Amino acid sequence: MLSFIVLFLSKDVRSTGQFSDSYIVAVLVSLISGIVYAGGLILSRTGERPLLKLAGIVLLFQGLILLFCVVWALNSTTFMLGGTLTKVERWASLLTIPAHVLFALNFAHEKTTAKDPDKAGGESLATAMRVFTFAAVCFGLFFGLRLVTESIVIANGTKQNDNNLKEPDQPFEAHIFSNSRGEKLPYRLLKPLDYDSTQKYPLVVCLHGSSGCGNDNSKQVGSSLTAQLLSEHDNRVNYPAFVFVPQCPTEKSWGGVPNFPAVDALVFEAIDDLERKLSIDKDRRYVTGNSLGGYGVWHFITTRPDMFAAATPISGAGSPTLAKNSIHVPVWAFHGAKDRNVPVKGSRLMIEAMKSAGGTPLYTEYQDAAHDIGEKVKNTPSLLDWLFDQRAIN
Repeated sequence: MLSFIVLFLSKDVRSTGQFSDSYIVAVLVSLISGIVYAGGLILSRTGERPLLKLAGIVLLFQGLILLFCVVWALNSTTFMLGGTLTKVERWASLLTIPAHVLFALNFAHEKTTAKDPDKAGGESLATAMRVFTFAAVCFGLFFGLRLVTESIVIANGTKQNDNNLKEPDQPFEAHIFSNSRGEKLPYRLLKPLDYDSTQKYPLVVCLHGSSGCGNDNSKQVGSSLTAQLLSEHDNRVNYPAFVFVPQCPTEKSWGGVPNFPAVDALVFEAIDDLERKLSIDKDRRYVTGNSLGGYGVWHFITTRPDMFAAATPISGAGSPTLAKNSIHVPVWAFHGAKDRNVPVKGSRLMIEAMKSAGGTPLYTEYQDAAHDIGEKVKNTPSLLDWLFDQRAIN
């Protein structure tokens, strides 16, 4: 059962939104079966044995926690919940250890009682001590091995990130913006091919998804659909532009995600800094983003609509009450109808609110797709033509 739950609640796996209805049913049936079994240990005649009854209580508690996590995950409106649920699941899964120890103790007790009822008490205590000692050793080895493994993974990941930063053919330059308050924002910047400072170029702000969060100043590019698309050679030739890819710190957001502090103001300051240093056309600022970045796009254009000439929010959501602020911003939004990570209603409500306020946004919804719609968006005909044709209305 735990393997089903671990997979379902995994933040990385949930981000694809690819679970079928039959898989979800299997998870729920497994959970409910486990809860019924635990209840049987408590309420049936088996419950007359204290060790089995206690094991039933432990398993019931575990089952209810996991069921709560799964139901919450299915009804959540933000992918940011995934990491929290995974942590809860991991701690709840540890309850399997004491439950199995209790089963072992009960078995040892029954075996001893059957052989010599007069010695049952003393031998049961000795057996209990041996079992608990064995469980403690296993417990220590398990977490020791896990700690060593995670340390190795972190170390290797750090080395890989350092190597990425030093690659001479890496088209994205690594920078860190610092403001007067000492706040820092790591970002990657892709300059136009054959950059000519006497010409003005568009600026494309690419807001990455949750997998790009951190402070390594590297992985945000791989987590940004538009950054990848615009870094392709043909697109660099056909659509010369500055591609700005900031990195959002862990446990923060671009804005628009409840309970997660926003770094939008810092991003805007970094943009101002770029425009002081580079030849950027202020009438052709574009903002794009997927997943967490999709939330950010909606937040940016509803709080700073004067700043952007066009926007492409992908698999995101926003505040419909603020949509009226962005009716003059050309928008082309994308979402998968079967998205279980960021529900499709997030985009639908924003598009409806913009239209009701007098806006004319474009919206593409993929009926058979879930959260992972990157390739579909990249292959959308005329998307980049549409984006780079937009200019701010002065």
